[in-house]
Amino acid sequence: MTNKTAYDLPCVDKLIQQGQPQFGVFSQINQINYLDYHSHLISQKPVAQWRKQLKANQFAFIQIVHGPYRICLAVATIKLATTAFAYIYHEESKQFEIVEALQPLTINTQFIGDHQNGEMVFEHDKLTVKMHFSPEFVSVRLNSEAFTVDADLQRAQQPLAVCSPSGRRGWTFTQKEPFISTSGELVLHSSSKHYTNNDSDGDNSTLSGLQFDSSTRANLDWTLGFMRHETNWFWSCINTQLEEGRDFMLNLSMGVNETGVSENACWLDGKIYHLPPVMFRRDNLDGEKSTAWSISHQNLGWSKVDIELTFTPIKVYKKTDNYALVASIFEQWIGYYSGHIKLADDEVIVLNQVMGLAEDLFAKW
Repeated sequence: MTNKTAYDLPCVDKLIQQGQPQFGVFSQINQINYLDYHSHLISQKPVAQWRKQLKANQFAFIQIVHGPYRICLAVATIKLATTAFAYIYHEESKQFEIVEALQPLTINTQFIGDHQNGEMVFEHDKLTVKMHFSPEFVSVRLNSEAFTVDADLQRAQQPLAVCSPSGRRGWTFTQKEPFISTSGELVLHSSSKHYTNNDSDGDNSTLSGLQFDSSTRANLDWTLGFMRHETNWFWSCINTQLEEGRDFMLNLSMGVNETGVSENACWLDGKIYHLPPVMFRRDNLDGEKSTAWSISHQNLGWSKVDIELTFTPIKVYKKTDNYALVASIFEQWIGYYSGHIKLADDEVIVLNQVMGLAEDLFAKW
Protein backbone atom coordinates (compact mmCIF):
# COMPACT_ATOMS: atom_id res chain seq x y z
CA MET A 1 0.00 0.00 0.00
CA THR A 2 1.34 3.42 -0.98
CA ASN A 3 -0.05 6.73 0.25
CA LYS A 4 0.75 10.33 -0.68
CA THR A 5 1.73 12.95 1.86
CA ALA A 6 1.11 16.67 1.86
CA TYR A 7 4.41 17.21 0.06
CA ASP A 8 3.73 14.45 -2.47
CA LEU A 9 6.27 11.78 -1.53
CA PRO A 10 5.17 8.16 -1.23
CA CYS A 11 4.78 6.44 2.14
CA VAL A 12 5.57 2.73 1.75
CA ASP A 13 4.59 -0.05 4.13
CA LYS A 14 7.42 -2.43 3.18
CA LEU A 15 10.66 -1.61 1.41
CA ILE A 16 10.87 -4.97 -0.39
CA GLN A 17 7.94 -5.69 -2.68
CA GLN A 18 7.79 -8.72 -4.96
CA GLY A 19 11.36 -9.49 -3.99
CA GLN A 20 12.86 -6.13 -4.96
CA PRO A 21 13.49 -2.84 -3.12
CA GLN A 22 11.56 0.32 -3.93
CA PHE A 23 14.01 2.99 -5.07
CA GLY A 24 13.60 6.70 -4.51
CA VAL A 25 12.99 9.33 -1.85
CA PHE A 26 10.08 8.67 0.50
CA SER A 27 8.19 10.42 3.25
CA GLN A 28 8.34 7.20 5.28
CA ILE A 29 9.09 3.49 4.92
CA ASN A 30 7.45 1.58 7.73
CA GLN A 31 9.31 -1.74 7.52
CA ILE A 32 12.75 -2.72 6.22
CA ASN A 33 12.00 -6.36 5.34
CA TYR A 34 15.44 -6.88 3.84
CA LEU A 35 15.40 -10.68 4.08
CA ASP A 36 12.53 -10.72 1.56
CA TYR A 37 14.97 -9.37 -1.04
CA HIS A 38 15.48 -11.82 -3.94
CA SER A 39 19.21 -11.51 -4.46
CA HIS A 40 21.22 -13.60 -6.92
CA LEU A 41 24.80 -14.69 -7.34
CA ILE A 42 26.66 -14.18 -10.63
CA SER A 43 25.54 -17.72 -11.44
CA GLN A 44 21.95 -16.39 -11.17
CA LYS A 45 21.24 -18.78 -8.30
CA PRO A 46 19.23 -17.27 -5.41
CA VAL A 47 21.26 -16.26 -2.34
CA ALA A 48 20.43 -18.19 0.82
CA GLN A 49 18.89 -16.36 3.80
CA TRP A 50 21.98 -16.79 5.96
CA ARG A 51 24.12 -15.17 3.27
CA LYS A 52 21.77 -12.22 3.06
CA GLN A 53 21.98 -11.78 6.82
CA LEU A 54 25.78 -11.97 6.62
CA LYS A 55 26.11 -9.45 3.78
CA ALA A 56 23.73 -6.80 5.11
CA ASN A 57 25.62 -3.93 6.74
CA GLN A 58 23.80 -1.88 9.35
CA PHE A 59 24.48 1.09 11.60
CA ALA A 60 22.80 3.76 13.66
CA PHE A 61 24.31 7.10 14.68
CA ILE A 62 22.83 9.59 17.14
CA GLN A 63 24.04 13.10 17.94
CA ILE A 64 22.89 14.99 21.03
CA VAL A 65 23.81 18.67 21.40
CA HIS A 66 23.36 20.42 24.74
CA GLY A 67 25.68 23.42 24.89
CA PRO A 68 28.53 23.39 25.48
CA TYR A 69 28.49 19.58 25.14
CA ARG A 70 28.21 17.55 21.94
CA ILE A 71 27.60 13.82 22.39
CA CYS A 72 27.92 11.43 19.44
CA LEU A 73 27.44 7.67 19.54
CA ALA A 74 27.05 4.83 17.05
CA VAL A 75 26.72 1.08 16.65
CA ALA A 76 27.71 -0.55 13.36
CA THR A 77 28.03 -4.11 12.07
CA ILE A 78 29.34 -5.75 8.93
CA LYS A 79 28.61 -9.15 10.59
CA LEU A 80 32.29 -10.17 10.45
CA ALA A 81 32.88 -7.48 13.07
CA THR A 82 30.74 -5.13 15.15
CA THR A 83 31.85 -1.83 16.62
CA ALA A 84 30.51 0.92 18.85
CA PHE A 85 31.85 4.31 19.83
CA ALA A 86 30.81 7.38 21.74
CA TYR A 87 32.50 10.69 22.34
CA ILE A 88 31.90 13.96 24.15
CA TYR A 89 33.23 17.28 22.96
CA HIS A 90 33.14 20.45 25.08
CA GLU A 91 32.88 23.45 22.75
CA GLU A 92 34.47 25.90 25.18
CA SER A 93 37.28 23.89 26.79
CA LYS A 94 37.90 21.85 23.58
CA GLN A 95 38.06 18.77 25.78
CA PHE A 96 37.48 15.60 23.73
CA GLU A 97 36.81 12.17 25.22
CA ILE A 98 36.27 8.91 23.33
CA VAL A 99 35.12 5.45 24.38
CA GLU A 100 35.07 2.65 21.80
CA ALA A 101 35.00 -1.12 21.46
CA LEU A 102 35.22 -3.74 18.72
CA GLN A 103 33.96 -7.31 18.78
CA PRO A 104 34.31 -10.20 16.31
CA LEU A 105 31.22 -11.22 14.36
CA THR A 106 28.07 -10.22 16.25
CA ILE A 107 29.14 -11.60 19.63
CA ASN A 108 27.26 -9.93 22.51
CA THR A 109 25.20 -7.87 20.08
CA GLN A 110 21.61 -7.85 18.85
CA PHE A 111 20.11 -6.34 15.72
CA ILE A 112 16.35 -6.86 15.88
CA GLY A 113 13.74 -5.31 13.60
CA ASP A 114 14.38 -1.96 11.96
CA HIS A 115 14.30 1.83 12.38
CA GLN A 116 10.57 1.89 13.22
CA ASN A 117 10.23 -1.18 15.43
CA GLY A 118 13.52 -2.60 16.53
CA GLU A 119 16.48 -2.71 18.83
CA MET A 120 20.26 -2.55 18.64
CA VAL A 121 22.32 -3.84 21.56
CA PHE A 122 26.11 -3.83 21.93
CA GLU A 123 27.64 -5.16 25.16
CA HIS A 124 31.34 -4.96 25.96
CA ASP A 125 33.43 -4.44 29.08
CA LYS A 126 34.39 -0.97 27.86
CA LEU A 127 31.06 0.14 26.46
CA THR A 128 27.40 -0.89 26.44
CA VAL A 129 24.92 0.70 24.05
CA LYS A 130 21.21 -0.06 23.77
CA MET A 131 18.96 1.65 21.22
CA HIS A 132 15.24 1.00 21.03
CA PHE A 133 13.21 2.21 18.06
CA SER A 134 9.45 2.79 17.90
CA PRO A 135 7.35 4.98 15.58
CA GLU A 136 7.09 7.71 18.24
CA PHE A 137 10.39 7.53 20.15
CA VAL A 138 13.99 6.40 20.06
CA SER A 139 15.55 5.57 23.41
CA VAL A 140 19.29 5.38 24.06
CA ARG A 141 21.04 3.81 27.02
CA LEU A 142 24.83 4.05 27.02
CA ASN A 143 27.19 3.11 29.81
CA SER A 144 30.98 3.29 29.97
CA GLU A 145 33.69 3.87 32.54
CA ALA A 146 33.80 7.55 31.63
CA PHE A 147 30.14 8.55 31.22
CA THR A 148 26.55 7.38 30.95
CA VAL A 149 23.85 8.63 28.58
CA ASP A 150 20.15 8.00 29.17
CA ALA A 151 17.93 9.69 26.59
CA ASP A 152 14.42 9.48 25.14
CA LEU A 153 14.10 11.18 21.77
CA GLN A 154 10.72 12.14 20.30
CA ARG A 155 10.49 11.61 16.56
CA ALA A 156 9.39 14.20 14.01
CA GLN A 157 6.86 13.83 11.19
CA GLN A 158 9.13 14.62 8.23
CA PRO A 159 12.17 12.31 8.09
CA LEU A 160 14.36 11.85 5.04
CA ALA A 161 14.01 8.25 3.80
CA VAL A 162 16.03 7.17 0.75
CA CYS A 163 16.71 3.85 -1.00
CA SER A 164 19.03 3.57 -3.99
CA PRO A 165 20.93 0.89 -5.95
CA SER A 166 24.44 -0.06 -4.84
CA GLY A 167 26.35 -1.82 -7.57
CA ARG A 168 24.73 -4.44 -9.80
CA ARG A 169 22.64 -6.27 -7.23
CA GLY A 170 22.87 -4.29 -4.01
CA TRP A 171 20.94 -1.43 -2.48
CA THR A 172 21.18 0.91 0.49
CA PHE A 173 18.43 2.39 2.64
CA THR A 174 19.00 5.33 4.96
CA GLN A 175 16.80 7.48 7.15
CA LYS A 176 17.92 10.81 8.58
CA GLU A 177 15.81 12.89 10.94
CA PRO A 178 15.92 15.58 13.62
CA PHE A 179 14.13 14.84 16.87
CA ILE A 180 11.41 17.12 18.23
CA SER A 181 12.41 16.86 21.88
CA THR A 182 14.96 15.16 24.11
CA SER A 183 14.67 14.13 27.75
CA GLY A 184 17.12 12.32 29.96
CA GLU A 185 20.61 12.98 31.26
CA LEU A 186 24.34 12.76 30.77
CA VAL A 187 26.19 11.46 33.83
CA LEU A 188 29.93 12.08 34.04
CA HIS A 189 31.86 9.54 36.10
CA SER A 190 34.80 10.62 38.22
CA SER A 191 37.20 9.09 35.67
CA SER A 192 35.87 11.32 32.89
CA LYS A 193 37.96 14.17 31.51
CA HIS A 194 34.85 16.35 31.75
CA TYR A 195 34.24 15.63 35.42
CA THR A 196 35.33 18.67 37.43
CA ASN A 197 35.60 19.41 41.11
CA ASN A 198 36.63 23.02 41.59
CA ASP A 199 37.01 24.99 44.78
CA SER A 200 35.45 28.43 44.19
CA ASP A 201 35.34 30.91 47.10
CA GLY A 202 35.65 28.06 49.54
CA ASP A 203 32.74 26.09 48.09
CA ASN A 204 33.21 22.74 46.43
CA SER A 205 31.55 22.76 43.00
CA THR A 206 31.22 19.44 41.20
CA LEU A 207 30.09 18.99 37.61
CA SER A 208 28.95 15.40 37.38
CA GLY A 209 26.45 15.64 34.53
CA LEU A 210 23.53 17.52 33.06
CA GLN A 211 19.83 17.15 32.37
CA PHE A 212 18.53 17.29 28.82
CA ASP A 213 15.75 19.85 28.33
CA SER A 214 13.97 21.95 25.71
CA SER A 215 17.29 23.43 24.57
CA THR A 216 18.73 19.99 23.77
CA ARG A 217 18.92 19.05 20.09
CA ALA A 218 19.35 15.57 18.63
CA ASN A 219 19.27 13.70 15.33
CA LEU A 220 19.42 10.17 13.92
CA ASP A 221 21.16 8.46 11.00
CA TRP A 222 19.92 4.86 10.50
CA THR A 223 21.25 2.84 7.56
CA LEU A 224 21.01 -0.75 6.28
CA GLY A 225 21.98 -2.22 2.95
CA PHE A 226 23.91 -4.51 0.67
CA MET A 227 26.64 -2.03 -0.18
CA ARG A 228 29.42 -2.19 -2.70
CA HIS A 229 32.45 -4.29 -1.73
CA GLU A 230 34.40 -1.03 -1.65
CA THR A 231 32.42 1.96 -0.43
CA ASN A 232 33.37 5.52 0.24
CA TRP A 233 31.42 8.61 1.18
CA PHE A 234 31.57 12.13 2.48
CA TRP A 235 28.88 13.33 4.86
CA SER A 236 27.92 16.66 6.39
CA CYS A 237 25.61 17.24 9.35
CA ILE A 238 24.54 20.37 11.23
CA ASN A 239 21.98 20.56 14.03
CA THR A 240 21.67 24.04 15.48
CA GLN A 241 19.56 27.10 16.11
CA LEU A 242 20.12 29.91 13.63
CA GLU A 243 20.80 33.48 14.76
CA GLU A 244 17.17 34.43 14.08
CA GLY A 245 16.03 31.62 16.41
CA ARG A 246 14.90 29.05 13.83
CA ASP A 247 15.71 25.36 14.28
CA PHE A 248 17.99 24.12 11.50
CA MET A 249 19.36 20.73 10.52
CA LEU A 250 21.39 19.90 7.43
CA ASN A 251 22.28 16.53 5.87
CA LEU A 252 24.54 16.40 2.80
CA SER A 253 26.46 13.49 1.32
CA MET A 254 28.47 12.34 -1.67
CA GLY A 255 29.35 8.79 -2.63
CA VAL A 256 26.55 6.59 -1.27
CA ASN A 257 22.79 6.81 -1.88
CA GLU A 258 23.65 8.90 -4.90
CA THR A 259 22.54 6.68 -7.82
CA GLY A 260 19.67 8.64 -9.32
CA VAL A 261 18.53 10.02 -5.96
CA SER A 262 19.96 12.32 -3.34
CA GLU A 263 19.92 12.08 0.44
CA ASN A 264 20.54 15.80 0.69
CA ALA A 265 18.05 17.85 2.69
CA CYS A 266 17.69 20.50 5.35
CA TRP A 267 15.00 21.15 7.93
CA LEU A 268 13.78 24.59 9.03
CA ASP A 269 11.61 24.48 12.15
CA GLY A 270 10.95 20.81 11.39
CA LYS A 271 9.91 21.28 7.74
CA ILE A 272 12.02 19.35 5.25
CA TYR A 273 13.51 20.92 2.11
CA HIS A 274 15.05 18.48 -0.36
CA LEU A 275 18.35 19.58 -1.88
CA PRO A 276 20.23 18.62 -5.08
CA PRO A 277 23.54 16.71 -5.29
CA VAL A 278 26.68 18.37 -3.97
CA MET A 279 30.41 17.99 -4.46
CA PHE A 280 32.80 17.67 -1.51
CA ARG A 281 36.37 18.79 -1.97
CA ARG A 282 39.03 17.94 0.59
CA ASP A 283 42.54 18.73 -0.56
CA ASN A 284 44.64 17.92 2.50
CA LEU A 285 44.30 14.42 3.97
CA ASP A 286 47.01 14.88 6.58
CA GLY A 287 45.09 13.83 9.69
CA GLU A 288 45.15 16.44 12.43
CA LYS A 289 46.35 19.17 10.03
CA SER A 290 43.34 18.89 7.71
CA THR A 291 42.55 22.17 5.97
CA ALA A 292 39.13 23.56 5.09
CA TRP A 293 36.79 21.49 2.94
CA SER A 294 34.41 22.93 0.37
CA ILE A 295 30.87 21.69 -0.28
CA SER A 296 28.98 23.10 -3.24
CA HIS A 297 26.25 22.48 -5.77
CA GLN A 298 27.07 23.08 -9.42
CA ASN A 299 23.98 24.79 -10.77
CA LEU A 300 23.31 23.65 -14.33
CA GLY A 301 20.21 25.74 -14.75
CA TRP A 302 17.54 23.23 -13.72
CA SER A 303 17.63 24.07 -10.02
CA LYS A 304 17.06 27.32 -8.16
CA VAL A 305 19.02 25.98 -5.20
CA ASP A 306 22.51 27.30 -4.52
CA ILE A 307 24.85 25.71 -1.95
CA GLU A 308 28.27 27.14 -1.13
CA LEU A 309 29.78 26.00 2.17
CA THR A 310 33.21 25.69 3.73
CA PHE A 311 33.98 23.39 6.65
CA THR A 312 36.94 24.14 8.90
CA PRO A 313 37.84 21.01 10.93
CA ILE A 314 39.07 21.31 14.50
CA LYS A 315 38.85 17.84 16.07
CA VAL A 316 38.56 14.30 14.71
CA TYR A 317 37.49 10.85 15.81
CA LYS A 318 39.53 8.58 13.56
CA LYS A 319 39.57 4.81 13.38
CA THR A 320 41.63 2.73 10.94
CA ASP A 321 41.26 -1.04 10.60
CA ASN A 322 42.90 -3.44 8.18
CA TYR A 323 42.15 -7.14 8.39
CA ALA A 324 42.88 -8.07 4.75
CA LEU A 325 39.34 -9.12 3.81
CA VAL A 326 37.82 -6.08 5.53
CA ALA A 327 39.37 -2.67 6.04
CA SER A 328 38.24 0.87 6.77
CA ILE A 329 39.45 4.41 7.27
CA PHE A 330 36.83 6.34 9.22
CA GLU A 331 37.14 10.03 10.09
CA GLN A 332 34.39 12.01 11.77
CA TRP A 333 35.35 15.64 12.21
CA ILE A 334 33.95 18.38 14.41
CA GLY A 335 34.34 21.85 12.97
CA TYR A 336 32.77 25.09 11.79
CA TYR A 337 30.59 25.72 8.74
CA SER A 338 30.34 29.03 6.93
CA GLY A 339 28.56 29.96 3.73
CA HIS A 340 25.01 29.93 2.46
CA ILE A 341 22.20 27.72 1.15
CA LYS A 342 19.66 29.31 -1.17
CA LEU A 343 16.44 27.30 -1.27
CA ALA A 344 14.10 26.92 -4.24
CA ASP A 345 11.73 29.54 -2.79
CA ASP A 346 14.65 32.06 -2.75
CA GLU A 347 15.04 31.93 1.04
CA VAL A 348 18.72 32.13 1.98
CA ILE A 349 20.18 30.39 5.03
CA VAL A 350 23.42 32.04 6.11
CA LEU A 351 25.89 30.12 8.25
CA ASN A 352 28.70 31.89 10.05
CA GLN A 353 31.04 29.68 12.07
CA VAL A 354 28.27 27.19 12.93
CA MET A 355 29.54 24.01 14.56
CA GLY A 356 28.73 20.70 12.91
CA LEU A 357 30.10 17.35 11.78
CA ALA A 358 31.80 16.15 8.59
CA GLU A 359 32.73 12.59 7.73
CA ASP A 360 35.16 10.94 5.32
CA LEU A 361 34.94 7.14 5.08
CA PHE A 362 36.48 4.41 2.97
CA ALA A 363 35.48 0.81 3.64
CA LYS A 364 36.18 -2.59 2.12
CA TRP A 365 33.70 -5.16 3.40
